[in-house]
Amino acid sequence: MEDSPLRSAAPEPRNATEKAILDAARSLLSSEGYEGTTIEAIAKKAIVSRTAVYFYFQSKAAILEKLVQQTFADMYAAAAPYLAGNGDPREELRSALARLTAVVLRDADLLLLVARQLGERHSNMPSEWIPYLKRLVDAASRRIERDQERGLAAKDMPAALMSQALCSMIERSITLRIASSEPIDPQMIFVLAELCWRAIYGKPEPYPGD
Repeated sequence: MEDSPLRSAAPEPRNATEKAILDAARSLLSSEGYEGTTIEAIAKKAIVSRTAVYFYFQSKAAILEKLVQQTFADMYAAAAPYLAGNGDPREELRSALARLTAVVLRDADLLLLVARQLGERHSNMPSEWIPYLKRLVDAASRRIERDQERGLAAKDMPAALMSQALCSMIERSITLRIASSEPIDPQMIFVLAELCWRAIYGKPEPYPGD
């Protein structure tokens, strides 16, 4: 079955206890860092026992992995106005980018922490994140293909390559802003959305020599 743009990439917490553990870990990791966050501290903040934490997660690293999965699942859902939309692509692109960026900013501390743990520079994307981002690229490619069939999007370039190039541009732009502590403001979101719209939906001029 084709993956739905609205389907989460990570399962929801099984119950209130697991959610409390994840919420506690997210808060502690943000304030104390990875080394400063212990299973004991997570248990105390979540008001559960250490045994309960280990029942749900084998290690602190497993908790961190689940938090990252949730972040990317939220990013995927946030992009739904465009990925799952069939209305005005210009407006849906802007809405999706604004919502996706809000999720990235919400979890920026967590994402930077994970990048450090994976031994990457802040300006580089950890290779472990590629499968998550590929879901976004594939879903955007399917939207472009639908709009090509509807006669809205340019047909002179493959949808998959357009999606990959534009998603890379967005990821790089946002990552560099966060890594350098520069603000991601409405103007930046407008520019990124407008660049994508013009690239996908603009009427191409014949390339010289064709």
